[in-house]
Amino acid sequence: MSKFVFIAVIAFVVGAFMLSNNFDSLEHGEAKFVYDTSTVDTAVANQLHQFLIEEAIYDDKTGDVLLLKKSKAGVWVAKFPVYQGGEISPLVRKNIEKLSIDIKQNVLNNEPLEVHITNAGFQSVQFFKV
Repeated sequence: MSKFVFIAVIAFVVGAFMLSNNFDSLEHGEAKFVYDTSTVDTAVANQLHQFLIEEAIYDDKTGDVLLLKKSKAGVWVAKFPVYQGGEISPLVRKNIEKLSIDIKQNVLNNEPLEVHITNAGFQSVQFFKV
């Protein structure tokens, strides 16, 4: 029962987050990539979505895998909702860092990218720049 309540709360938080902002998503199987429509051009969103498919990032995943937006300062912000409490595994951080560098080089034209490791509600726990 408590697991159901937890999942319901997370779904509510993510839903409220998406409804209160200008966010849309692109889905592949059970997974999706979320982006801020006010700062991310549809062409960039589609290019990143295709990149995630080609790199098999969606494989075996459900729910949100990434949120992309651009700050008012013009810096890309990628949020990965992988934090589940405790320490962040060095392997998880290494994989996110590698993926972020690939996204920066292959999709974002090497523009500045700030990477956030977040919980399921996209609240940042740790961040770094690539």
